[in-house]
Amino acid sequence: MASDDEGYRCDDWPQMPDKTEYDGKGLLALVRAGNSPFKDLFDVNILIQEVEDNVGAKVTDIPFVARGSNNYGVQLDMSDGQHLVARLARADVNMPTYDGFEMDFLLRELKFECAVYPLLPAVPTIPTPRLLYHRAPVQYDGPRVKTPRGIAGRRLMAALLAQAGRIRASLFNFNPPADFVETWLLDRIHSFMPKELPLPIAPTREFWVAMFITRIKATIREEGDMIGWEDDHNTVGPVALRVKESLLRDIPHLLPAGDDEESTLYRLVLDHGDFGLHNMSITVDGDGKPGIQALYDWETGCIVPAILSDPEMAVMVDLVTDPDGAPAIIRVKEDATPEYREEYMRHAGQYIQALYEHAPYFERAIQAGKDARHLWFALKRWRGDDPEEYFGELGAWAEQRLKEMGLHHV
Repeated sequence: MASDDEGYRCDDWPQMPDKTEYDGKGLLALVRAGNSPFKDLFDVNILIQEVEDNVGAKVTDIPFVARGSNNYGVQLDMSDGQHLVARLARADVNMPTYDGFEMDFLLRELKFECAVYPLLPAVPTIPTPRLLYHRAPVQYDGPRVKTPRGIAGRRLMAALLAQAGRIRASLFNFNPPADFVETWLLDRIHSFMPKELPLPIAPTREFWVAMFITRIKATIREEGDMIGWEDDHNTVGPVALRVKESLLRDIPHLLPAGDDEESTLYRLVLDHGDFGLHNMSITVDGDGKPGIQALYDWETGCIVPAILSDPEMAVMVDLVTDPDGAPAIIRVKEDATPEYREEYMRHAGQYIQALYEHAPYFERAIQAGKDARHLWFALKRWRGDDPEEYFGELGAWAEQRLKEMGLHHV
């Protein structure tokens, strides 16, 4: 089981009796033969029964099981002709030594994702699955001393490139309803934010300057205060404190003004947060042409201004843009050949071209917001390690940018 020195976080991917990794295929036949690769983790028959009871049809096949960071994706063929994807959490909150996300966090994640699905069917260019059934994990009272056989402690939900670019563009162009934004904007900025917003929500530069300032203050408090996560046992040092004071002065210079463009640069958009082939249902038509049928898994979704919207798409590498909006790739294997890199640069070009064709303002938003994006994503990426070094480098970057702009602190 995947764990660290402190306890269980999620399941490891299972192995077959010959010690090779399970290939994800033929699960139903394996289960019926008593050879489930998941037998040490959970009872697949309980999953099948729960789906059948709530969908009103029998499972006739399980063609494939995939794994994501937090969920298994279980493809199910049903007796009524439906083809479903059941997403089952890879972590069981009833596992002994469970040391994963708190229940309150898991419940908020589930509530947000369930709120997203009803929004998008009205936009035909954003293929959205119909959520047939869901439930939250159930955490039992009392000590957890045995590996659970059931799945009650796991949440459960049933539900190329150019096409992905069009879908991503449609998501960028989508205007989430005001009540949805009011409910979820603050909650979806997971790390280091206060419980209340600094100003009423508005698609304005003033609001987002205040949001940046609030996030900096919540991340780096006063010298000697805790910084990061409690388990890291880090405190705010003199370097981080100095960077905080510097960034608070820098923020108004790093966010684009663009008075004539303010309503478009700061228009609020719904970002998926983990956009990629691993979170899409893909089928092949009668002519052998693949097509994306559904986009799902909104666990990392958030609401941001257009200048902070992230075009990243995960395939074997991540298709992204550079700070000026040109196609680029990241998360490339160190031993990747030049031919491999060239191939995925072509893929990035195809994806970004389709994205800009259907959302022309996306490129302008990336270019105008490149400094704000650098700062926001740096705050988002920080995992609590070496705060003095990390924020020292971030502060040096900000100072260099101000010098390049011909600005300096008084």
